[in-house]
Formats: sequence, structure tokens, C-alpha cells
Amino acid sequence: MDTIVLYRPELGELGFRQNLLSDPKTMAYNHAYGGTIDFPQERWADWYARWVETETGERFYRYLYHKAGGVFVGEAAYYYDSEFSGYVCDVLVSAQYRGRGFGRAGLELLCTAAKANGVKRLVDNIAADNPSVGLFLSTGFCERFRNEEYILVEKEL
Repeated sequence: MDTIVLYRPELGELGFRQNLLSDPKTMAYNHAYGGTIDFPQERWADWYARWVETETGERFYRYLYHKAGGVFVGEAAYYYDSEFSGYVCDVLVSAQYRGRGFGRAGLELLCTAAKANGVKRLVDNIAADNPSVGLFLSTGFCERFRNEEYILVEKEL
């Protein structure tokens, strides 16, 4: 497996995130919630201050960097959500890099980072028709709830 690492982006590197979120193929899984997401440059500084610069333990954000290819392939994050009484995780791999094990590697790296940061449990609410639920289940997450809209998965770290 090619080496994937978590990479703390610089403010000026958020163009990758902007492209990731605006790509219809990458964001196809998000069709139930509107598909692509606008992330204009004028929002970068505020977003960066909350998600990357200020490390309060409430949020964590990194790029997935493919060392052998020298490219960013996705993002990994978690944040505290009182509705779930826990940390909601997110791993998003660019459509052009899917099917190469980067999602699995990113999810495992995110779990390791969360545990090192004192997080005890990660959850994710995945759209019911999103095939990534299999990835979560194969990396130690358990299904806790399912309805027609989403599947809630959870992992004790």
C-alpha cells in the first residue's frame, strides 16, 4: 500500500479542499444533502482559524497526503457534536483516487490521531445509500442505528 499520512494544511493550500468539495463526482455521496459544497476563498481564513489553527480538542482537520505520488488525495476530520454526545468523523477521498485503499488508510489514521488526542469514541452518520458504510464496518465501527435516511456507526477507541 502506498503511504498515506495526515498533513496539516497551510491556509494557502485550502484550494485543494475547495476543489474537493466542488467536484460533483467526489460529492455524489452527498446528494441527499445538496451535493457539492461552496467553499469560497473569502471564507478560508475564518474556517482555517476554527478548524486548524485553534486546537481546542473540539475539532481536528487534516489532508490525506499520498507520499509516493506527492499529492493530496482527500481529507480527514472529526468534531464534537452534542447531538451525538460524541465526536463525528469524516473521511473524504477525491473520486479520482477512490478504490486504492486511501479511505481505509485515512480512517485508520484518523482513529489513531483521535485516540492520541484523548477522544474515546468516534461516530458517523452515513447516508443509507452510501457504500462507504462497508469501509467503516470493516475497520471496527459498529452499526448503532439505521433508518431510511442514514446509518449511525460508532467505534470505541
